[in-house]
Amino acid sequence: MNRTVEFSRTRRFFRDFVRLAGPYWTERQRWRPRLLGLMLALLVVAQVALVIRLNIWTADLFDALERRSTSRATSQIGIFVLILLGTMATNTAHLAVRRWLQFDWRRWLTARVIGDWMKDARHYQADRIPGDHANPDGRIAEDIRIATEAAVDLVSTLFYCVLLLVTFIGILWSLSGWVRIAGMDVPGHLVVLAFGYAGAGAVVAYLLGRPLVRATDTRQTREAEFRFSLVRSHERGEPIAVARGEPQERTRLRGVFETMARSWREQSVGLARLMAFSSGYVALASVLPVLVGVPRFLEGTLSLGRLVQSGQAFQQVTAALSWPVDNLAAIAGWRASVERVLLLDEAVRTATADAARTGETAIQLNRAPASPISVRELWVAAADGTAMLSDLSLTIGPGERVLVDGDPEATTALFRVLAGIWPWGRGQVELPVDSDMIAVGPWPFLPQGSLRQALAFPQAADCHDDATLRATLSGVGLASLAPRLDEVADWTHILSPAEVQRLSFARILLLRPRWIVLGNATDTLDPSSADLMLRLIAEGLTQSSIVLIGQHPGSRELFRRQLTLQRASGGEVVLHELHARSQAANLPRSRPLSVIDRLGKGYGR
Repeated sequence: MNRTVEFSRTRRFFRDFVRLAGPYWTERQRWRPRLLGLMLALLVVAQVALVIRLNIWTADLFDALERRSTSRATSQIGIFVLILLGTMATNTAHLAVRRWLQFDWRRWLTARVIGDWMKDARHYQADRIPGDHANPDGRIAEDIRIATEAAVDLVSTLFYCVLLLVTFIGILWSLSGWVRIAGMDVPGHLVVLAFGYAGAGAVVAYLLGRPLVRATDTRQTREAEFRFSLVRSHERGEPIAVARGEPQERTRLRGVFETMARSWREQSVGLARLMAFSSGYVALASVLPVLVGVPRFLEGTLSLGRLVQSGQAFQQVTAALSWPVDNLAAIAGWRASVERVLLLDEAVRTATADAARTGETAIQLNRAPASPISVRELWVAAADGTAMLSDLSLTIGPGERVLVDGDPEATTALFRVLAGIWPWGRGQVELPVDSDMIAVGPWPFLPQGSLRQALAFPQAADCHDDATLRATLSGVGLASLAPRLDEVADWTHILSPAEVQRLSFARILLLRPRWIVLGNATDTLDPSSADLMLRLIAEGLTQSSIVLIGQHPGSRELFRRQLTLQRASGGEVVLHELHARSQAANLPRSRPLSVIDRLGKGYGR
């Protein structure tokens, strides 16, 4: 039963990877991946052909030397030059095509994942779904790179080793001849020896690697603890400096660093044992077939050239058979990166499915050009399915100014629903179309670039002339920024939180929407500044409706209606499916290709 479950999990892993990354190869009118793949395969075939030709050249050279034939030995020099030039050209072309293919696949997959993730608030929603899909930046930037590059590398080297194994088994079999063992003539003894040698080497490496894994795990844990201690000291820099605690902190950091010494020594001993065996294994592989063939050479049944050729062929066969062991760490790294990308993709697809839900257990969001802002029997749930806001009905007509305050979680939940980014809950929501409405939260987004771009966002930077931009900045109290319209910077870090909120009101004045939804959009301003910002848009956009949800430090007299929200109490489960999914996310997750973990416990890292 366990094997069936493991096989099913592994099959699903590969199926999901092919579903996500496979269209790069299968979509119509995508000739470049297929052409690059074909070129790479042909270059691998050429590499193997050159290795075979070099092996034959070795036999011819040593046969010529054995016969003391100057002409034949001299001709082999010219042949070697051709083999050398062919090897250089083939390996260079292989590198260029392989890297081109890797980057092109990475570019395509990155565009696809970003396209799904950075769409309709899926990046925000996926981050709220329980599960192991944190740090999407690392998954997109690094794990996609490893998933594509390692896949091409592994397939290319596996194809190379398979061709090498098939061709050199035939060569080694023919060089083995017949030997008499226990009164019987046995063919292909060098092939049997190569398989036995590679198998014995894998077993010994597995046994030697087991202590190394434990030492490596311990060392990585201690390294992580040391990094955490350094980060903690950096983050607590001001309190440490004020308390003059540097001597104690230095002592503590030195102590944490010294905890790595024991695991470092254990890892060094393990690496030394494994290195000693690997060195001997490689050295013996080149000598063993020669020693085995010496009796036949002395008998005159095997030439010097074929004796040396058998040694090279033996090395090629054992190297090809060692591909799984040699690439175990690369396979494990590829699997981990693919799994991380698939988990992010799964979270995005889950968010997409949640937003597309219909029926009585979904928020029915409808947008229409002439629609007011209206919610009926609205329940808002957290991503785990428990209620944050219960049974709210509210309608806001054209030109109204409404303040909705109360419980912070309840007001935040309502703002997210009206902003169209929160799909979890049930009820009816009617909103104007996006072009008629703007939602502004407490931390407005400022794109990197010029101040002109940050001010005009989401419109193009050239939608307004300089005079209009300067007058708008002056109106919201940011006249000092007017000369810096074309300055390129990360304005989120340059401006204070209060200045960022003032800038968001300047945007509203430029966009002139008919419906304005503000979520804690004045909470960093002083009361008089908060009132000034609201008065600016109320007087400048007299036909626009204003809904302020959350805390407002200023006067309430600007609003014609006020509503106070209470958070739903008792942790009532509104969406049982989401609640069950949240509980399942806390359970241990089985990994695909578990054989990699079992083998990895023996071969070290």
